[in-house]
Amino acid sequence: MEFSKDSKEFLEQSADLYHNDIVKGWEKLYHMKRERMFQTLKKWHIGKRGLELGSADGIMTQKLCSEFEELTVIDGSELFLDQLLQKVQSSNIKVVCSLFEEYNTDEKYDTIFMTHILEHLDDPTLVLRKAKEWLSEKGRIIIAVPNANSLHRLIGVKMGMLEKPDSLNSQDIKLGHRRVYSPTLLKQHVTDAGLKVVHFGGQMIKPLSNRQIEEQWTDEQIKAFFDLGDDMPEYCSEIFLVAEK
Repeated sequence: MEFSKDSKEFLEQSADLYHNDIVKGWEKLYHMKRERMFQTLKKWHIGKRGLELGSADGIMTQKLCSEFEELTVIDGSELFLDQLLQKVQSSNIKVVCSLFEEYNTDEKYDTIFMTHILEHLDDPTLVLRKAKEWLSEKGRIIIAVPNANSLHRLIGVKMGMLEKPDSLNSQDIKLGHRRVYSPTLLKQHVTDAGLKVVHFGGQMIKPLSNRQIEEQWTDEQIKAFFDLGDDMPEYCSEIFLVAEK
């Protein structure tokens, strides 16, 4: 399967948009979310060789460098990778500019990270199958995506702002999301790729928009809704799972 030059150009445009528009106005909450997600997923890391599909702004990548002896990062955006190499001064990181669908390797990895990747892909099951081939025999794939059943999206339906919980909103379209995952659909795509789910969880109950939370909530309130998400993963703003062969 070949992917057009337009696909790569869109990734570069999305990379620039991400910094200048999407996160603007809720930067503190964004960093809190990334740190919380890292700490939540850290206990599922395994082995010495890691592979991250999609570096985005490199915040998670910086954290992962300390977790593995070798870390390979694949991203279709040269802009993201250039920014990453400016931030990360580490000898154990290798970057590859490639679409995931076009990447091939005989290397095996102990932990593969796919955080906020599957919602962008035309054929997520294809990439999951490829990732399975890159996985060491006892390795793990860690996946995180936005949740269609997030409380703020369910409220949006009641207010007439969304037709259905999994409808694409304006920000989804800006970011090039192809879908918004429900827990059921995420698990289906993972199992369709020949993987088994060994853990499912969620991050943060979010009744309002990110910018509203940033403007109106205290750090104590934010922490409480993070903690509540541990008890109610099906309704969190983000869901994640750990999969194995």
